[in-house]
Amino acid sequence: MKRFLRLFLLVMLLAAAASAQTAVVKRNVNLRPDPSTANEPVATLTPGTQVRLIDPDQTNGFFHVKTDTAEGWLWARNISVQSGGTLTPTPTPTPVPSAHVGPPELYPDPVKTPGLAETLMVSDLTKKWTTGCPSGKKSCTYSQAHRNVPAAEHKQVYDEYGVPEEKRNIANGEVDHFYPLCAGGSNDINNLWYQPIKNEWNGQNFGFKEKDRLETYICQEIVAGRMDPKEAFKRIKADWVKFYTDEGLDHVE
Repeated sequence: MKRFLRLFLLVMLLAAAASAQTAVVKRNVNLRPDPSTANEPVATLTPGTQVRLIDPDQTNGFFHVKTDTAEGWLWARNISVQSGGTLTPTPTPTPVPSAHVGPPELYPDPVKTPGLAETLMVSDLTKKWTTGCPSGKKSCTYSQAHRNVPAAEHKQVYDEYGVPEEKRNIANGEVDHFYPLCAGGSNDINNLWYQPIKNEWNGQNFGFKEKDRLETYICQEIVAGRMDPKEAFKRIKADWVKFYTDEGLDHVE
């Protein structure tokens, strides 16, 4: 009887292991300590990496996973869930209805580009960096040391946002960081979107040059100690157009 029970338990364990869901990383993705972007990543996983799902359900758009060496949370859109040997598309979170002041076309797609910060520490954003600087520079700003978006990632953003080939140039728009790089924004594709140069609403333009004005303002305020990066990140994600107009930048020449 004991032998039968041991055999039964072994079979059950093997069946559970076989049915456990795994996932494959589709593109570079940060392994986070919790289902948010508020804290520093545990690691960065590369395409092709296999992980095991601890929970088959998402939390805030993240899956709780385990690698060979670590445990954490991955943004669902960057992985494909695999069950029973069959690769299935990862379901994406349904966007919450927008409370933006402007129309949807002024903002990035909330599923494609939720916005990510790599750091929100003032010390990182204000110090002089000596690694990763452009050629010939012994020291540089955070933005200069961390500006690294490969051409393949640019193309992926263009493709995801359906930008025609003839408009993939600076005369029509650009692949932009939703949360600005100079304020600690990530180079991850979840922080990149296509923003046209012309995007008019209520008789005003809200293209990438206008958003660049907001980004410059944010980074100057952070360096001067007048703005908390965490607050800037929160306001950008909530509504960059409102942030822009609330600060009176729409009236700056």
